[in-house]
Amino acid sequence: MGKAIVEPVFGQTKEWRGFRRFLLRGLQKARAEWKLICLTHNLLKLFRSGRALQMC
Repeated sequence: MGKAIVEPVFGQTKEWRGFRRFLLRGLQKARAEWKLICLTHNLLKLFRSGRALQMC
């Protein structure tokens, strides 16, 4: 199993997106909020790579 560096994702989320703290309270709501942040991060990566246009 290969190793991966995950720290850049957290740095990008904090610096570029301005995400410093959760807005919602409770573990379930915070998890849902984090999933939304991850989803938008991945969609932005897909859009910037040009693959989003190829998939349509």
